[in-house]
Amino acid sequence: MEYDRELARKKAARRRAAEKRRRLRRRRLLVLGAAALILVLVVVGAVSLIVRAVRKSRQASALEPGLPQAVAATATAALPTAAPTPVPTAVPATPAPRIEAAWYQERMAQLYHNLSTYGHYSDAAALYRALDEMQIDPNGKMLAITFDDGPYPPITGQILDVLEANHARATFFIKGAYVDANKDLIKRELGLGCEIGNHTMNHEDLEKLSPEERRASVGGVNDMMQELFGYRVHLLRPPYIKYGDKGTDTRKDIVAMAKEYELAIINHTRSSHDSHDDYTAQMMIDRILAEKDELGRGLNGAILLFHDKYPKTVEAMKVILPALQQKGYQLVTVSELLNCSKEGLNWGWIYSKAD
Repeated sequence: MEYDRELARKKAARRRAAEKRRRLRRRRLLVLGAAALILVLVVVGAVSLIVRAVRKSRQASALEPGLPQAVAATATAALPTAAPTPVPTAVPATPAPRIEAAWYQERMAQLYHNLSTYGHYSDAAALYRALDEMQIDPNGKMLAITFDDGPYPPITGQILDVLEANHARATFFIKGAYVDANKDLIKRELGLGCEIGNHTMNHEDLEKLSPEERRASVGGVNDMMQELFGYRVHLLRPPYIKYGDKGTDTRKDIVAMAKEYELAIINHTRSSHDSHDDYTAQMMIDRILAEKDELGRGLNGAILLFHDKYPKTVEAMKVILPALQQKGYQLVTVSELLNCSKEGLNWGWIYSKAD
């Protein structure tokens, strides 16, 4: 009897052990099944990403410029629609220089720098149109309009308004002492394609200065323009048109200084007389627009003198600029005018009224 009970206990123990093993096997199968399911999901996701990448690649390939439009349409018909990618507007090429000379290549590069740095243009196309309008016909009539004694607000700004309205340019001979407080006017002059010349720091009479004082006055303006605007000045207009009599040590020193600083000495061929108290705007208009002056000199190749500090000068310019353009004159800068001449632009030379 005792033997039978012991045998029954052993059988029961074996059944429990077997049941435990079956439960463990079921658990392992469940774990393996879950792992397999996760693996399948991962593989499916990876395959889906690969398929999407292939579709995008096919779409991009179908839209390559070399394929016919019908092929591109067939390749993309079954693909999901996406927001169109903006096509960048083509930037127009800069205008080709009309004159092959080295000075003109440098001039175009300088104009591009000034217009892009200081000008106000809506886009590259507008800037390039302005640059192209500033091209020079070397065989056409031309003259240079110049202004002394600025920048002088508000007159200089009004002069620039008239120039801009007429798509015209000029050369401004500035006083160095006025620059620091009027940087925006200088920037606007450069942004409109105008040229800057040197009129000394404080409108000094160069004949009354020592050689050291001359260099401080003239060199100070050049250094200021280089430091503030990255602009190299190459024109000097001595105040009062005084640069020493021919053959004197004063003349020799001023010419030597001009060569040293790479400056040409610029006078004028016709004055507007705007500095004369008795001269009205209409008198200025009549004087400037006359085909011949009192000495019989014409307008073609002329250097005209004004000052950007008189209200009557602004009024006269509103008539003079369009009238000159209607007569067929190109309104160029002094450097452009001289570079287009037979003599060219040379450092230390005295231009106009030289004795």
